[in-house]
Amino acid sequence: MNAMLRAATAFSVFLALCPGAVAACKLETSRTATVAQVIDGQTVRLDDASEVRLIGALAPQTPRWWKKDAAWPPALRARRVLEKLIGSSKVELRFAPREEQRDRHERYLAQMFVQRGNERIWAQAHMIGEGFAQAYSLKGHRACARALQQKEQSARTARSGLWRKGCYRVLQATNIDVLSKSRGSFQLVEGTVRSVGRVSQWTFLNFDTDWRKYFTVAIRAGDRRNFKVSNMALEELEGKQVRVRGWIERWNGPVIKATHPEQIEILGPAAGAATHPQP
Repeated sequence: MNAMLRAATAFSVFLALCPGAVAACKLETSRTATVAQVIDGQTVRLDDASEVRLIGALAPQTPRWWKKDAAWPPALRARRVLEKLIGSSKVELRFAPREEQRDRHERYLAQMFVQRGNERIWAQAHMIGEGFAQAYSLKGHRACARALQQKEQSARTARSGLWRKGCYRVLQATNIDVLSKSRGSFQLVEGTVRSVGRVSQWTFLNFDTDWRKYFTVAIRAGDRRNFKVSNMALEELEGKQVRVRGWIERWNGPVIKATHPEQIEILGPAAGAATHPQP
């Protein structure tokens, strides 16, 4: 069974075993198109000159420090994988109900499916499942996030693609030096929530007693409802082992600002987690 067929088959099995993901991943087909150019591992140009961003799949982008004329190898590999997947096939653009279909650059924000006869291969699932993109979501684009995280977990466990060489790795919440140097980048961070506190208009998930120095997750008051309606009680995360994904910022110490529950995966309880209320 080739890689593309494995990706499609695995997704079908996942939906069958996880019916909750089906409702969250409900999509509507908008149009069929032909890809004229693969710009990078997450962006294509259609034959009508419009561009499509593969929402939910974050492929490597050339970092600012890369000064060589040649393309940055991780980004080049991701683009080639997407080119091989699409080939000369037509694609379907599918959108989640009530989610914006275009970004401020007028690019389509779509789930893209490659047509191969009667087969439809989910491009995002393929890129993430083969280890050439990370799963991510935005407050306004959350559909399919959990399904794509499942694909990412499989790739990480199998050390597929970039996971094999350590280009992607899950950072530890206690590794402040690495987290501080990762400011401005998208990261996965794991650790035990030591305490949960509310200060003014923010809720904080603290991963150490010294929240001024160590990693925290910050949730704005206006975003708490997103967690409540998804049955994720922030206060009950205390003592839990979690994985958080998002862009690293600095606010005292390193912080990820979470706007929706798909940014947080509960991995299990952590024995001996102490309570240290935030002042």
